[in-house]
Amino acid sequence: MAADRPFFSILTPTHLRPALLRRSLGSLLGQGFQDFEIIVVADAWDAASAQAAAELLRPQDRFFKRDGKPGPAASRNAALDLARGEWIVFLDDDDSFEPHHLATLHAAIQAGGSPVLFTDCAVVTEDRTQPGMPPLSRQQLAFGAQDVQQLWVKNFIPNHALAYRRSLLEGIRFDAHMASLEDWEFLVAVCERALPRYYPGGGVVMHKDYVNPGTRRGTAENSNNSLVILDFLYTYRRWPAPTPELKAQRQALLTGVGLSLPIEWF
Repeated sequence: MAADRPFFSILTPTHLRPALLRRSLGSLLGQGFQDFEIIVVADAWDAASAQAAAELLRPQDRFFKRDGKPGPAASRNAALDLARGEWIVFLDDDDSFEPHHLATLHAAIQAGGSPVLFTDCAVVTEDRTQPGMPPLSRQQLAFGAQDVQQLWVKNFIPNHALAYRRSLLEGIRFDAHMASLEDWEFLVAVCERALPRYYPGGGVVMHKDYVNPGTRRGTAENSNNSLVILDFLYTYRRWPAPTPELKAQRQALLTGVGLSLPIEWF
């Protein structure tokens, strides 16, 4: 690895949420392991987000506003094209890492194994209309006992709980035309090359505001149930399951929501 190349590239799409962006970036600056760059890509312009980036980003980090249709998929792709790190980590503006996360991840990478890793995740609910966005509850999601083969059927790993060796992602990008599930479709493309390996002890935090759902992304009308089903089907057709058993599980999932299709589709 070149001396000026960071170990991690942390890729952060943002959309008009400066307070959340500040928390996300602050969680990175507080990491015990600091060999990383941050690439923030905004899909819409607001002075407060630009101010947050100006105050919190370091000389080796980057912030820019991209053109085109809003959405995190295109922003992640733009950040991927700029990333210089040996490993890629995604962190949306509404999520965060605990201070030990990157050090724990780095140790897992140094131990060797798969070019794609994942860990557990804490889900913190909050009210974003309140000063300081106080937490209302916290739940720990443990993924160590999960069968990674199930990723061919549906997703169970949050995007920021994963880390990818940069070379593994050559030619793989997020599909910005999907109404939903683009994170999972990206991960299934990765599974064609290597299945993720679990490591314990990560510090991944997912923040959710269920009190004020209008503040959350992913609630647009174009992500309704019908289009989610179509995105499942699109992913299944694009990335056929590797075993008859997984094909049957895919078929059963769609049959359960009223879409009966022959096994050959999966």
